Amino acid sequence: MLSPEYLESELPAIQLFKKLGYQYLDGSTVDERHSIDETVLKNRLTKALATINPWMNEKSVAKAYDYITIIQGSSQMEINQRVWNLLLGTEKSIKQVINGTEEFKPAKYIDFENIENNDFLVVNQMRFKGKSCTSIPDIVVYLNGLPIAIIESKSPSSKTAIDDCIKDILFYQENSPKLFTHNQICAGIYKVGAKYGALGAKQTHYSHYKSNDTSELESLLERKPTAQDIMLYNLFRKDYLLDIIRHFIIFEYQESNLIKKLPRYQQIQATNKAIAKLQAQDKGGVIWHTQGSGKSITMVYIMRKLKSEAYGFNNPTILVLTDRKDLDTQINTTFQNISIKNISQATSVVSLNKLLENDYGGIITSTIQKFQESNETIVERDVTEQAEEEIIKVERYIDGNTIIKITKKLTKEGKYEQVGREEIPLKQLSTKENLYVLVDEAHRSNYGFLAAFMRCSIPNAKFIAFTGTPISKEEKSTLGEFSGGDYIDVYTIKQSVDDGNTVELFYDAGIALLDVKKEELDRQFEQEFGNLTLEQKEARKREALKRYQFSKERIESVAKHIIDHYSNKIYPDGHKAFVVCNGREAAILYKKEFERLKAEGVHGFRTKVVISLGSPKSDDIAKELYTTIEYNKKNPKSPKPIFVTTDDEVKDTIDDFKLPFGDEAEMEKSGKKKHNNDAIIIVSDMLLTGYDIPVASCMYLDKPLKEHNLLQAIARVNRTRAGKSAGFIIDYYGVTQDLVHALEIFSGDIRPSDILKNLSEEIPRLETNHAKLVDFFKSIKIDRKYKRDEFIDEAIRFIEPINIRDEFKDLLKLFNKSIDIVLPDKAALRFEYDFKLFNEIKLQARNAYPDDEGLKIDKDECMKIQQLIDEHLTSQGVKSLLNEPISIYDRDNFRKEMEKASLSTKELKMRNNLKHTIQVGIDKDPDFFKPLAERLEKLLELKKVERISQLKLLDEYHQMQDDIINRKKKAEDLGLTSESEIAINNTLKTIFDSKSVDMTKLIFNEIEGELGIIGWTEKGTVKKDMENKIVKLLVEKMERADARVKSKEIVELIRKNTNA
Repeated sequence: MLSPEYLESELPAIQLFKKLGYQYLDGSTVDERHSIDETVLKNRLTKALATINPWMNEKSVAKAYDYITIIQGSSQMEINQRVWNLLLGTEKSIKQVINGTEEFKPAKYIDFENIENNDFLVVNQMRFKGKSCTSIPDIVVYLNGLPIAIIESKSPSSKTAIDDCIKDILFYQENSPKLFTHNQICAGIYKVGAKYGALGAKQTHYSHYKSNDTSELESLLERKPTAQDIMLYNLFRKDYLLDIIRHFIIFEYQESNLIKKLPRYQQIQATNKAIAKLQAQDKGGVIWHTQGSGKSITMVYIMRKLKSEAYGFNNPTILVLTDRKDLDTQINTTFQNISIKNISQATSVVSLNKLLENDYGGIITSTIQKFQESNETIVERDVTEQAEEEIIKVERYIDGNTIIKITKKLTKEGKYEQVGREEIPLKQLSTKENLYVLVDEAHRSNYGFLAAFMRCSIPNAKFIAFTGTPISKEEKSTLGEFSGGDYIDVYTIKQSVDDGNTVELFYDAGIALLDVKKEELDRQFEQEFGNLTLEQKEARKREALKRYQFSKERIESVAKHIIDHYSNKIYPDGHKAFVVCNGREAAILYKKEFERLKAEGVHGFRTKVVISLGSPKSDDIAKELYTTIEYNKKNPKSPKPIFVTTDDEVKDTIDDFKLPFGDEAEMEKSGKKKHNNDAIIIVSDMLLTGYDIPVASCMYLDKPLKEHNLLQAIARVNRTRAGKSAGFIIDYYGVTQDLVHALEIFSGDIRPSDILKNLSEEIPRLETNHAKLVDFFKSIKIDRKYKRDEFIDEAIRFIEPINIRDEFKDLLKLFNKSIDIVLPDKAALRFEYDFKLFNEIKLQARNAYPDDEGLKIDKDECMKIQQLIDEHLTSQGVKSLLNEPISIYDRDNFRKEMEKASLSTKELKMRNNLKHTIQVGIDKDPDFFKPLAERLEKLLELKKVERISQLKLLDEYHQMQDDIINRKKKAEDLGLTSESEIAINNTLKTIFDSKSVDMTKLIFNEIEGELGIIGWTEKGTVKKDMENKIVKLLVEKMERADARVKSKEIVELIRKNTNA
């Protein structure tokens, strides 16, 4: 009978591949290889090489074959990268005499221009040799005889379908690494859903594929496409597949580790739309992709296509602009990490001019300010940083061929006064036709000025702007004439949350809200100062509001509230936080208060201030900092406290802050830091844009932020991380009204609820999720509050069917997530009893269903579960939720754990644990566990026909448990200490009887040298030597042919127990 997995997932996938023009083979009945050791289809590869490279003779084909099949590397990822470089067709050249002349010609493995010159094949249920067992992936996609994709399918009715798909793929990567030497795509499909990822990717980095236009696919299928169809079509349509391999695969170094990345669907769509527009209209435009969507990588994809000969851009010069020095350095580093070549960083106006004058098509990174300063201008501190801090305002406009730059500074009275005026001659820097400008975070650059500026200085350049936030109505009209009006592509924060690329953001009001105080002041000033002019009243209100915001009482109360909230809500999940202050002085005030509370024993968190600093000559804060540093050098025994991070320490501080909590003495293999225990970073102007830190989940906001700056800042805490359910904005200033105003300027492109949800909105969801869980167990007619243990006992039996158990896990996950988001709000406390109850059911079910991975609680799961049920668990003798289920080998604790269970539940737990233990052991010691498996099967048959009582059945189970436990003890008494020795002794008993122990010891003495060789399990010659030595010992009792068979079995058993 065909399974739902095959009928609803695997078969439709094969049918789609056939419609896409792929050949199909049933791997369970047809195999073109000589052995399951082989992963490459040699005949297809050599034939494809001859077709794609018609100049190749037989010898050259053989060379090209060896290049792609015999590859050395220090890691699987490095080998995979070398394969990808070969697939591009520019990596290797072969020397051959052609028409009497010796030539070097590139070996091409894929014909990217003539798609039908390639051999496309899909095979299902093909077998491949593995370390521990044979790997049988559901579908393998071959391109020119190379296995470039692995696809696992599951039934759409399975609640853990995608988890199981990815788990199987990761197992194959470990078990059969050769199968992934040429791999470009890994995918899991289950009809109603599908995800894809790269070699080595964890589940969190697998992506959905969505498409707004499925008309071609519907026409091809003659039915409405499923999610599975959409992903397979967009990844494996022949031209799409070759495009992905050629332009969209990235290898990047992260913390000295090489990782592989595949594009997300929005990156593919934005790239292709941008290139199509440039080709068709010779115009650029704006890509609005929310923060966390991979804008920097999308830039790389666009640059690749601009540089590709296939698109006819004639080796262009590409200029990448940001508006801050730190972002320029950051994007330059990203490009270098992914091996983008010919990058030049313009460090001055002079160097930028020279680079633009060069006719050679390269890639230049720079800041927008480099265009807008005179050659003599020295920028001491990024203008943008100061503007975001609202210290200064910079206004620019173009008058003829001159940039007029007006600088205004905020006075103590709250007014902006002009402090500088500069006229900068605007010269034409380049008239190149094939100059393309990519602007990152373009919303901060003033589109009107930028458009006018580009017309003057680089009139023929094409402009692609990236923004993480929508464009205002006014800016849209400017872009209309400059780049065609509408966005090239849109990927909103709501889409990002739906796709799981970012987490939801929740808003909650703090204490001492400034907007409340402002309303009070408005009323007060109308009553007391009604005779003053509007300007005078506003000035006095600003001063009164500032005094209140920075008052000792308010700083103390807000700081205490932050520490309490962080201690109870954020830190238990292992997360970090930002405090965003209204100015640098406020940041220092908060730091001092945090240190005072720490000295009093209120908390033990490490906090740091990261603010921009100027020259000590003109910046009082910098002057005080460096004066204190000098004082401390002279007075090491009585140093003064330092509250600000120095410029020299800023980079390390912000890099280290991204690391998780842990032992700071522990290092990575590369020698880099592994952990960092800074809990809170206090900022005023820095790190509010372009700084991704997944480990941070909360922003304490006490600063007025408007429009783009507000949207950018709050997105600092929405990056995904394992165990992170949401990001939180705790507002002490009152920015919600500013958020509404900010979104009003964006023409309805985005709604407030798309950005921030009020925490109170989660309470109805919590109530719903709780009601669903209670309703799930409604068939159990036991009062869960008054007869708790009986209810748990019955619940464990109720969830025995896997589909019911999967539903329970899903409902509990949603309930736990809501609890995590709402706590420590008192609204969550009324669910505390059921929270503990339902999680204890899951905890106890781990021992009843040991094969169910979904019941385990990993280290990344919310720590609040541990905290909230600690008291009850401690009374039950449970020390940690991360502990493995109690093993059947632990006789005393196992039986103690079942004391309160009913006979039925005891039988269920014993039965499932015996099954699990036998299933795990049978591959490593078959001669011991196979008889046990047969014995258990007979007992279950007797149970089925009711020919054995429950007590007698339990007694038999206990005897089997004792046999399993005594297996090792008896072996140790005989001098056999390792699992390998025990297994070999058991397999030799039928041949050598009472002398099996002596023969076992003799075998291990004989092969002691081979067992000491590092990696012997992967070395065929070493295993062959072991087999030969064992044969010589076995022939005393066996025929040589039988001895050879047995020696192979023995070496394989030793290998399995060595890898266990």
